[in-house]
Amino acid sequence: MQVVVFARHPGGGIRTYFHYVYGDAALKSHTFKLVTPKSEALQSLVAPLENVSVNSQTPQSAARLLGSLIREVVKTRPDLVHSHGFTAGLIAALPLWLMRIPHIITTHDVFMPGQFKGPLGKLKKLIMGWLFGMANVLNPVGEDAAENFRATFPALAATGKIIAVTNGIRTRAFLGHDSRDLRAEASIPENALVVGFFGRFMAQKGFGVLVNALERWNESRPDRPLHVCCFGWGGFIREEQADIERRRLSEFFHFFPATDLMAGAIRGVDVVVMPSRWEACPLLPMEVMVSGRPLIASNCIGMNEVVEGSPTLVFDVGSVEGLLDRLEEFESRQPEVQAAFDEYRKEAAERFDVSVTSSRLADVFASALEKPGSAP
Repeated sequence: MQVVVFARHPGGGIRTYFHYVYGDAALKSHTFKLVTPKSEALQSLVAPLENVSVNSQTPQSAARLLGSLIREVVKTRPDLVHSHGFTAGLIAALPLWLMRIPHIITTHDVFMPGQFKGPLGKLKKLIMGWLFGMANVLNPVGEDAAENFRATFPALAATGKIIAVTNGIRTRAFLGHDSRDLRAEASIPENALVVGFFGRFMAQKGFGVLVNALERWNESRPDRPLHVCCFGWGGFIREEQADIERRRLSEFFHFFPATDLMAGAIRGVDVVVMPSRWEACPLLPMEVMVSGRPLIASNCIGMNEVVEGSPTLVFDVGSVEGLLDRLEEFESRQPEVQAAFDEYRKEAAERFDVSVTSSRLADVFASALEKPGSAP
């Protein structure tokens, strides 16, 4: 099957999805031609994959990007187009429906309460529902995200087009035992509790909750200071660093360059903290659990389905008190908690392996050819 892939913002989870899912054995018989904005990181990531090629890269302009998609579709007449993200799916919906090209929209985010307030919000929602309906399949990356989509657009839920395929990772890359000595690299004292934060510096990721928790912890626990190793990027990182400096907390935060060797970095901390406010279906907790490191995570949408049934220590979204409680629990029971995550590694590897995701996606591709898009 020949698939044209369309993305407006191919960063973070979308870029990783291309690498993990399209490169898996279950989809080796499919060819994927990417139409995206210019991205050297994306090109280098998919370059080793024999069945994936970057056919067209344009500036970020939605109009120019859509023009590139239409030219690619006219030239190759693919079996289907696989769009990623709300924006890409919506701008491609009408042209692909008119050209009668089967279209799957994979969504990597969720709709928030109050997102469609007021007359303009209602109009926006109406137009979005109309455009989404032109796709053959609407494919959220997790069950929480699918329920969120159904609740937001109940008319689309009734069509049966909303089909979840839960995210997955290449678990074999996280099953080793290599570990970076981050204490030595950052000159962190031996008596410190070392926390890892991996992700973008955006409001969604809840970094401020961790900063507030660290400030309170270190005011009361000078004998056991909390230090945070950050492997993040983008967003408001400069603003966050300025706030940390203003609050005189810089000695407790250590910012490392991005790394492709995530497993070793994850195993270089005592525990990973994910204070997210919302997720669709995050990959990081999967990577952490398969790596064998303890995880403290919020109970936000998207996170819940990933950590369910695991030893993860969970706290309420946005709660500094809740995070402090879980940090204290971990600190008081560290050997016991670590042993629970060591025992869970094998189960996590089986549960989150990308082969499950890619096999289900192959089925969705087949079903897309049978589900017509709705007429405007």
